[in-house]
Amino acid sequence: MRGLVWLAICAIALTVGGAGDAYAAAAEGDHGHHDLGHGNASAMLEDPSEFRTDLAVYTFVVFLLLLAILGKFAWPKISVALLEREKRIEANIAAAEAKHEESKRLLAAHEAKLASAAAEVRALLEEARRDAESTKDEIIAEARAGARAERDRAVREIELASDHALKNIAETSANLAIELAGTVIRESINPAKQQELVRSALSKLNASNN
Repeated sequence: MRGLVWLAICAIALTVGGAGDAYAAAAEGDHGHHDLGHGNASAMLEDPSEFRTDLAVYTFVVFLLLLAILGKFAWPKISVALLEREKRIEANIAAAEAKHEESKRLLAAHEAKLASAAAEVRALLEEARRDAESTKDEIIAEARAGARAERDRAVREIELASDHALKNIAETSANLAIELAGTVIRESINPAKQQELVRSALSKLNASNN
């Protein structure tokens, strides 16, 4: 590519040089024929606005030649380079879009996992709450059942103790009554002796209850 650029520069330089040589030769020829009008000829040669057909044709031909050379040797390489650059840009855009889509997919999957984890945590918390409620109810039920059983046992023990005490009182009362009756039968007692026997029986009854 650089060689083609240098070739174009050299061609332009040759074109300018050739045009200058042709312009100088034409000036010398005109100088011989117009020696008497040297002032007018010099003014005409130095006028930059003068149009020279031969120089224009020469420049145009060289330009077309240079354009043909560049079109044959440089433009295919330039076209290939531009096409490759366009393909690289398209590939980069496609890769960026693919990465963007992959990022969106990964983000959606991550959000779905987070939502699933949150739902699982809520389910575990709800299950733990239900288990706690059930355990609390079971503990309360067991405590109430234990309290009822303890109360029933205490009532039974009290009833047994009461029955036993009443039985002892009855037995003691019967024994005292029998003993008192035997004493009354065996001996004749006066009222004072009778009171003493009653007090003695009551003392024995109290002692047996204690």
